[in-house]
Amino acid sequence: MKLPSFKRLFSSDFPAAYKQLIDTLSSSLNNGVDLLYQALNNQISLRDNINCTVKDITLSVDANGTPSQNSTIKLNNTNKVEGCIVISALNQTSSAVYPSGAVFISFTQTSNTLNINNVNGLQAGQSYTLRIVAFQQ
Repeated sequence: MKLPSFKRLFSSDFPAAYKQLIDTLSSSLNNGVDLLYQALNNQISLRDNINCTVKDITLSVDANGTPSQNSTIKLNNTNKVEGCIVISALNQTSSAVYPSGAVFISFTQTSNTLNINNVNGLQAGQSYTLRIVAFQQ
């Protein structure tokens, strides 16, 4: 459901005695309500509005899901990572080979670095580009 539009505050809609007060308040109120309505009407984005880091990383794993090379992500800040989701997994080796299941990463955090320890769901020996969202406190 989209929010209905709101009636902006204009000093001309009020008695002359309130003109100065309405002029003073309406600028910040109208702007703030505009931004709130935009956000609640499909204008919220992960990168701009949610405390998270969205990064792409290319890696391959062995049969146990251990990355073949040291795989890290630089976080936007040092806040604790609550959890991660993989929102995209694209095979760079063969477009006909897909992940074998849901792609899930195990990680450890050191300051503003996320170390990827294990990745479940990827086919061994294939190179994948993963788009990872790390949700932070």
